[in-house]
Amino acid sequence: MTNQLLDTFTELSKLPTTSFYEQKILEYIKTKLTSYKIEFHQDSWGNIVAEVNGKTPNEIVFISHTDHPGFEIIAKHKKNIYLAKALGGLPKNCITNQTNVKIISNRTDLFQGKIINFYSKDNTKINVPNDYRWMTSEFVLIESDSEKINLPSFAVFDLPETKFSGERIITPVADDLAGCALIIETLNKLNKSSNEYSFKGIFSRAEEVGLIGARLIAANELINKNSIIVSIETSSELPGANFGKGPIIRTGDRITTFDNKAELVLLQSVKEILQKDIKFAYQRQLMSAGGCEASAFAIFGYSVTGLALPLRNWHNGNEEGDVEPEEISLLDFENAYKIMTNLGKLDIVEMKDYFKNLVMIPEDAKKLLNEE
Repeated sequence: MTNQLLDTFTELSKLPTTSFYEQKILEYIKTKLTSYKIEFHQDSWGNIVAEVNGKTPNEIVFISHTDHPGFEIIAKHKKNIYLAKALGGLPKNCITNQTNVKIISNRTDLFQGKIINFYSKDNTKINVPNDYRWMTSEFVLIESDSEKINLPSFAVFDLPETKFSGERIITPVADDLAGCALIIETLNKLNKSSNEYSFKGIFSRAEEVGLIGARLIAANELINKNSIIVSIETSSELPGANFGKGPIIRTGDRITTFDNKAELVLLQSVKEILQKDIKFAYQRQLMSAGGCEASAFAIFGYSVTGLALPLRNWHNGNEEGDVEPEEISLLDFENAYKIMTNLGKLDIVEMKDYFKNLVMIPEDAKKLLNEE
């Protein structure tokens, strides 16, 4: 794996982000793309679309999102206590454990705080249900070290910076800044080579609260309808989609199954890698724990597939509902990069080309079939 890929991810993971408050991530991506001399534009909703032209207009589009679950601070409750709304699924024990948070105000001011209780929007205290695990749009009270936070502001869990431990990347936010790093560095490599396909990279906003950025792009057909859409995600580890066993070619998500036309390009990339490295590790699985942006495009008639990294402590929640850093595997991360960058070497893949000689039929089997 290139140090450049790891450096890009590490730098991204230091930047606080949540839905509608992705500005620091977006600014970093624009600066990085400019330094790599990759053309891009930002649409009217703030999504970034980068592009690398190939020999033909046939297009593969990678998409990842720039937000992560967090809290929007919307009102002052009293003195240094603020009312905040959960944005995306967050582990319930962040409240019972009074988890520490970082509060970002005016985009640059940083304050410390902790979550102290559930609350309703009308300032009525509520109790935590016994069978409750994930917060999605509930309100909480956050106690801060300041009485002068400008509103609205946002808060994220106060977790240690990214570190590497053996084959693990332990980080405050893999979902989906790992996907953003993969797309940035893949486009950088593809931009230096001659490719049959053209490539785009979409860095979308507000995925955690309903795939909003992706849905707006798809609904308004800002991407050619003949494009192949590849969601680059981190997705909760499942049986058959195991941490450290390679990235997952995703056949579907919680919302829908994907289609073979799109998946074919990923399979062809893997096939060519395996010809040089028979130990290359990858997986193929329906990742049904959550939805991803491929489904936002599938609904509007696009051909979609996905590449996912098995994720531990999804949305910073362990199996008990306590807050912990997320974890991805170095091998999974590296092999996803290999699959993505190898796409630049492929000719346009047709179904008949992929299946040609994939299964060899012995002569005696053909004779038996003829006798039937």
